Amino acid sequence: MPEIAWRKVFAAVLNPQSDPALDEAIAAKARDQAPVVWLLGKVQSGKTSIVRAITGAAEAEVGVAFKPCTRRSRLYEFPPDVPVVRFLDTRGLGEVAYDPAEDLALVKGSAHVVVAVARALDPQQAAILEVLHAVRRHHPDWAVVLVQTRLHDGYPDDRDHPPYHELADAPGLDDLRRALEVQASRFRRLPGKGMFRTVAVDLTRPEDQFSDPHYGLEALLDALDEACLEGRATLIRDLGRAVRDARLARAHPHLLGYATAAGMSDLVPLMGFVTVPTLQGKMLHSIAALYGIEWDRRTLKGFVTSLGTGTVLGVGARFTARQFMKLIPVYGQLVGAAAAGAASAALTYALGRAACYYLEQARLGRQDPAGVASTYRGALKDAYAKFYRRAASGPWAEGNDSGTAS
Repeated sequence: MPEIAWRKVFAAVLNPQSDPALDEAIAAKARDQAPVVWLLGKVQSGKTSIVRAITGAAEAEVGVAFKPCTRRSRLYEFPPDVPVVRFLDTRGLGEVAYDPAEDLALVKGSAHVVVAVARALDPQQAAILEVLHAVRRHHPDWAVVLVQTRLHDGYPDDRDHPPYHELADAPGLDDLRRALEVQASRFRRLPGKGMFRTVAVDLTRPEDQFSDPHYGLEALLDALDEACLEGRATLIRDLGRAVRDARLARAHPHLLGYATAAGMSDLVPLMGFVTVPTLQGKMLHSIAALYGIEWDRRTLKGFVTSLGTGTVLGVGARFTARQFMKLIPVYGQLVGAAAAGAASAALTYALGRAACYYLEQARLGRQDPAGVASTYRGALKDAYAKFYRRAASGPWAEGNDSGTAS
């Protein structure tokens, strides 16, 4: 039976026929685990820059991908086919009257952090504070992260960023520090007991000629890690980490999305037989398009051969065993299902990373079977640690209890 799973993978790669119902089911399973980052801020406060820095997408791509979801807000799911993170952008604050009730209903049960974005030297934040007060009255435990942007507006002429850990003490920035503290003090008085953090960032373009165009991004990712539910926030940090290979950087969110969807799909007994191989096949097809290479029987055979016969047979055998383990009453439906979901997520991610390495070598006209196998093993080790930690923290089990994994 192990070869059945691989045949399904090959069929999905070589015959990538679109099935709208299946595509939406895949997106829905990824969406179930994607944290929602609710962005509140005035126009030109830097919300798009934050989305661009976290996702690595170009500004134009971000603009096109935001879709209206309520009368005053837009939703951006990244990547769109298998969302890893969802950004809810509330538009026009400070310009028109805004009632957050519609957006509160939209994100009920899924919002993980509210991010208030404010220019460091803009003291007029009454509209944002009004919305946050309303949000906290409904959800006093929700985390709020105040992101203070455009720090360089408070720099002397021709001043570059100081080292980030020295920002609080750098000479010549007293006015900026006072502005940051006065602004933050108003937000600290929000009702409720939810976590509150302030982060100063300066996300600039290369042509602005600052030494660090992502100044403060690491601190922002740390704050989001803390604010989001345990296990889900790590996906945001994974999106924001630097990837040296530009193509791998573009493929990386797809790997995370398909891996998460595979893990969710494999919670239900025997469902993984159908969904996980299909997801893996669609993932391989998706990332091949990013590398400008089309899978055919020759390239697919070369990839599988590079993984090694033992790896291929072992993956199929373990996958089959996990499906039947989930049929064991009580244990299989709880512990077995969570372990199977984590394992399928890890294997899917590792398969994708190995495919990226193989496709990059093929694009350059080279063959490196040992490198493919090594990439797979290294990625599998890292992914097992990541996804088993997520399974242990509970969100996948919660999704199964609520029926989202069906």
